[in-house]
Amino acid sequence: AASMREAAMVRATVGMTDISTLGKFEVQGPDAAAFLDRIFSNRMATLPVGRARYGFLLREDGIVLDDGTVWRLDEGRFLATCTTAHAATVAEHLARWRFRWPELDVTVDETTEAWCGIAVAGPRSRAVLGALTEAEVSDAALPHLGVREIEVAGAPARVARLSFSGERAFEVMVRPEAAPALWAAALAAVRAEGGGPYGLEALDILRVEKGHVTGREIDGRVTLGDLGMPGMASRAKEHVGRALMEREGLVDPARPSLVGL
Repeated sequence: AASMREAAMVRATVGMTDISTLGKFEVQGPDAAAFLDRIFSNRMATLPVGRARYGFLLREDGIVLDDGTVWRLDEGRFLATCTTAHAATVAEHLARWRFRWPELDVTVDETTEAWCGIAVAGPRSRAVLGALTEAEVSDAALPHLGVREIEVAGAPARVARLSFSGERAFEVMVRPEAAPALWAAALAAVRAEGGGPYGLEALDILRVEKGHVTGREIDGRVTLGDLGMPGMASRAKEHVGRALMEREGLVDPARPSLVGL
């Protein structure tokens, strides 16, 4: 009952949830874009500064390892995120491939515990963010998949307009020492708009309603085709998993495919 109520609240007004446990990685250097292009199945090198992109990481055998986002903070500075459940696995994956490509001038640092975060989602989410910052957060200043480094609730923050629920939504990340103040200020602003906090069960409901993949589907057995997203693998570049993702058994049209409800 609580999860259904929380999901309905996000659809009607606005909700907020803790996303601090998402895996986070700083990828920096002259070859940072090239490294991410090889790691993610879809193109990342073309990502403009100040923008984010959703993407997938594949294992060497072509099976989906995880999904996540890449934020281009500067020309040679990126933030990559992944799911909480696979944070440790992705950290090992990135470290292993960084070692295998010594020719790339890039550093990869896990910063999962260096940043705390909240997601604010729903029709009133922009009003909430606007109450927490003096920076401009209009559609022009912060469009869908836009990224900005601004001050939120009195602290330096990284903000991206990302949505996994279909509603307008923002992810706000701050250093751990600023997290309690951010949570308190955001909660007050959310409640002023008729909303409140929501949990993981409601988050899953919202994603399923949108037809978006959840962590339960990325179980070590599925391909991008199984998830209904074959187009997320670029044919114009080499990337981890490309050589084996075209195996006969993995492209069999009889394989079950995810269907959004």
